[in-house]
Amino acid sequence: MNFSTMEQILHDLNQIEKELESEPESAKLWNERGVGYHLLGRFEEAAQSFRRSLELDSSSHSTHFNLANSLQELEKFEAAISHYHIALELKPDHIPSLTHLADAWEQSGKPERAAEIFRYLSKLNPNDPLSHFNLGNFLLRQNRHIQAAGCYETVIRLDPGFTDAYITIAWILEQVGAKKEAAEYIQKGLQADPEHEELQQALARLGR
Repeated sequence: MNFSTMEQILHDLNQIEKELESEPESAKLWNERGVGYHLLGRFEEAAQSFRRSLELDSSSHSTHFNLANSLQELEKFEAAISHYHIALELKPDHIPSLTHLADAWEQSGKPERAAEIFRYLSKLNPNDPLSHFNLGNFLLRQNRHIQAAGCYETVIRLDPGFTDAYITIAWILEQVGAKKEAAEYIQKGLQADPEHEELQQALARLGR
């Protein structure tokens, strides 16, 4: 976070605190206060604010989602998972809750639960390259490189300009010593975005 952004967040928080003095029962203001503290990395204070907001209005899926995010940062995974589930009960099509729920299951040491959700998301949104990319990243973290590469290939087919997919496939190939093939993927990525700095650096590293 740069200094100007932090200054702006602190300014906004100060305004919210003043408004809360006259509207202490505003669930919306308590939620906004929590968002500010979360952005500052003060997750415990953020969680306290989100809990207060939910005491005043427990029907907000976004506040349950926000609280879950802060709890996840605090590594309180069981509580985070619970609030992601509540957010999804309130809004079943809330994709961010599903995505973060998968992350929480993985971080809590239950990758099989995470895998179910990541696969479900890729089937729910078959034409969304990001859902396939997230599944690929999960598989890569599980050292399932071939399956991960297949997901990244799907990403490129759906969106030839998705440069991160080229970079990651190239990295996988480089790890097994296939530098020529890795360079070819980097070059394909540069065709989509010739000025992409990370792609240029990767190509230079590969000596091409």
